[in-house]
Amino acid sequence: MKSFPKLTIVLMILLAAASGCGEVPGSGGKKKKSSSRARKRAPVAANAFGSVDQAVSELIEAATDKNLKKQDRAGDWLADRGAKAIDPLAAILKSSDQSEQARVAACQVLAKLGPGARSALLQATDDETQIVRLAATRLLGAIQPADKQTVDRLIQLLGHQDQQTKRAAVRSLGAIGKVAKAAIDPLVEIYNNKRNNDLLRNDAVKALKKINPRKDFTDLLLDN
Repeated sequence: MKSFPKLTIVLMILLAAASGCGEVPGSGGKKKKSSSRARKRAPVAANAFGSVDQAVSELIEAATDKNLKKQDRAGDWLADRGAKAIDPLAAILKSSDQSEQARVAACQVLAKLGPGARSALLQATDDETQIVRLAATRLLGAIQPADKQTVDRLIQLLGHQDQQTKRAAVRSLGAIGKVAKAAIDPLVEIYNNKRNNDLLRNDAVKALKKINPRKDFTDLLLDN
């Protein structure tokens, strides 16, 4: 009979864990749910669209209307088309007549199309529209393997007057990793410049650790 209380306690713990009561606050529970949904997204049938142009039209309309389900469907289908989709998507990205949402959606798909789509994103890092510039800058790091032109451009953007653009460049360099070793000194400067906000400076440290995980940068960082 003495074992019953212990058994009850164990059952209560298991039930609490199953219901999510044991989740650590701020651990990103919603994010996990979202990523799980993304993993389960079914592939789009090859005959879902009659042509690249048709899928591009739906991508534009869905992104502008903020219909994420249709946007994902068109974007996934276009990503499966490979090089055939690059020029039409690059045209969206370059057009100031398109909505900001459509241009960002084009960035997102282009980033999945590999090195052939790199030039379109590189050009968009100079866009006057902030949200487009940020998307292109951040997504450049997703195109692997990175090349010298990409690293050089991202290093150049570390000197941008817009702090958010700087931050996008820092995070993109971190995503590139070891190939971005030329960015080590500029990233150290980003951290040591206390006129930069804390988010940017912290991202710089994270990027440094991704670029060279074996190096201890504490001797170069003023606050350490």
